[in-house]
Amino acid sequence: MLNIDLFIQRLESLMKNHQLNAAIFAKKIGVQRSSVSHVLSKRNKPSLEFILKINNQFDEIDLNWLLLETKNPPSSFPTSSSKNKNTLTQLDDQLDETIGIQQSSIENKIKLSNAEIVQVIQVYKDGSFSSFFPKT
Repeated sequence: MLNIDLFIQRLESLMKNHQLNAAIFAKKIGVQRSSVSHVLSKRNKPSLEFILKINNQFDEIDLNWLLLETKNPPSSFPTSSSKNKNTLTQLDDQLDETIGIQQSSIENKIKLSNAEIVQVIQVYKDGSFSSFFPKT
């Protein structure tokens, strides 16, 4: 049976060693932030899917360590220098991705603002629609 207190301690240890808060951890494993918060606060028990997402995302995690009362921590928890390097690399990647998305969005808006409107279509909930053609 899962010892929830031990699981939470180990989850917090994992987050601390990777310098992740609940929001970033949730994004990293692909769940909602509230899912992580609810597990940490003991409101919910972790689902199998939640546990497997942690296991898939962190190669150094052994399910026996995470779930059972084995005492050995992961042998490859990052050292402080590699933690900082990994965190900075991840932040750089996220920043590059965000800037790229924003730049692409701005470029699309500029292209659209110079484009000539040919037709406007309004679609209604009942499936009907109206078409409007601007005068040229």
